[in-house]
Amino acid sequence: MAALSTKKSRTFLSLKKKVEVIRTAEKDHSLTLRSLGEIFQWGKTQIAKILKKKDSILSLYEANASSSALHMRESFRRSKFDSINEALYQWYLLACSRNIFVGGPILVEKGKEIARRLGVDDFKGSNGWLEKWKKRYNLRQVRVCGESGDVSGETVESWKERLPEIVEGFTAEDIWNIDETGCLWQALPDKGFCTKGQACKGGKKSKLRVTVALIANAAGGTEKPVVIYRSEKPRCFKGIEKSQLPVQYHNQPNSWMTSKILETVLSKLNRKLSAQKRSILLFLDNAGCHPKELMSKFTNIKIVFLPPNTTAKLQPLDLGIIQNFKIHYRSLLLHYVLAKIEESSSAKEIVKSVNVLTAIRWIAQAWDSVKPETIVKCFRKSGMLSEALVAVSRETGDVFDDLDFESDSDAADHALELKEMISQTFPASQFCSADEYVNAEDDLPVCREFDEDWEKQFLGTIAEEFQNETEDAADNMDDDDDEVEEIVSPKIKGFKQAMDSLEDVKVFLQLQGCSEEASTVAGLVDKVAKIKRSRLQQCSIMQFVVEQ
Repeated sequence: MAALSTKKSRTFLSLKKKVEVIRTAEKDHSLTLRSLGEIFQWGKTQIAKILKKKDSILSLYEANASSSALHMRESFRRSKFDSINEALYQWYLLACSRNIFVGGPILVEKGKEIARRLGVDDFKGSNGWLEKWKKRYNLRQVRVCGESGDVSGETVESWKERLPEIVEGFTAEDIWNIDETGCLWQALPDKGFCTKGQACKGGKKSKLRVTVALIANAAGGTEKPVVIYRSEKPRCFKGIEKSQLPVQYHNQPNSWMTSKILETVLSKLNRKLSAQKRSILLFLDNAGCHPKELMSKFTNIKIVFLPPNTTAKLQPLDLGIIQNFKIHYRSLLLHYVLAKIEESSSAKEIVKSVNVLTAIRWIAQAWDSVKPETIVKCFRKSGMLSEALVAVSRETGDVFDDLDFESDSDAADHALELKEMISQTFPASQFCSADEYVNAEDDLPVCREFDEDWEKQFLGTIAEEFQNETEDAADNMDDDDDEVEEIVSPKIKGFKQAMDSLEDVKVFLQLQGCSEEASTVAGLVDKVAKIKRSRLQQCSIMQFVVEQ
């Protein structure tokens, strides 16, 4: 009698185990498929499939997904309803962001409406389709989503548990975050400005705003901030090349970040990293201007998206870095106002002289003023900078050896200074508090958003989304014709006059007992002298060429 054949039981590998397979193979290239199979109790065919799909597996793991999501996502890629699935997910995120309860029946009906708008006639929206859709996007249950107070503790903790493996192999200098914030550059701390949600409702105020994208790493390093304004070349840029600005300048009709601008910024950073033979890990939130397609576009930038609706707890720039930047910018603006208050009838008259070029310089100065220890502390709070990475930095003699991560006295000092400037200068009945002043722009849109009629607007743009770039290009033909800024002719006409003026400033500061500041001005005198000599040499060379 022939022996009964025994079927070998197969061990189920979770998504986490699959990631372990990939990590083990990457650490030891001498391991064969058979060796890996013996380690993880799986056949070499299954191991080969895992390694072949490693990019998809790692992407899902970093996105806080489940193991079954991998199979479901692959199935959906081959589905003719892919556009319906993605559009419905975007609609779902918009609904969640507005604290709207979304149940299964609502999703099915909305899916059918999207299908009609896309001209898909055979979409049924069955219960089976709904379950697959939820698994594909890792939605255990559809519910109301919100901001910091409504973030699922389970999601945050699950993400933080995975972070050590996500950042594995990257030093603190190579763990980065980018985020955008709005800035009304002339804004004073009046109650109208500080009323939540009233910072920018269109009209003149909307023209006096920029979007600022800040770029920082876990070691406290930074890149030039990105500034986006509505005009390609404002009048105050006359005689100035964009490359000479202390920021990365871009223009967009609404002063918003777009996926195209972000791709340009990251392409430039990728080229820089490639020249340095260096790769980084970049964390992004799920804003509409951060498309998932960017994940595969760069050779030296690995992009990881934070879980939706968790940025208030997980994104370093949202944990205090942007706020600190805003404190520095507002302080620079108020210092300027207070220095000129005796020459004008009101503070509002003074800020009218502040153009976008001045604002750009203050933005760069404010970003430079954010201390590395402030940035490091926020990365640690997010969980991206582990104790191990801090220990490595200290062992290698990093500049952050003696930092006290539990306190940030510099940031606190600047916040206190801003409060004192407001309380001592402006009456409380007319002006808001320092906290309200700094946080008033939190609701300022930084990319395309929808108002109260968000659903109608969203559904109306599903079939027209590729027309937006053409419309934006047409709008951008306006070369800032209605800009309120005036070009002020400088009173100083030559290098000698500039040097004499700086000498006067130096002597004035010395007489006021400000020796350190006087030394700084003396250095400027020397720099102007060098520029003058350089220009004279160029003129002599040109004259020699002409005579020859």
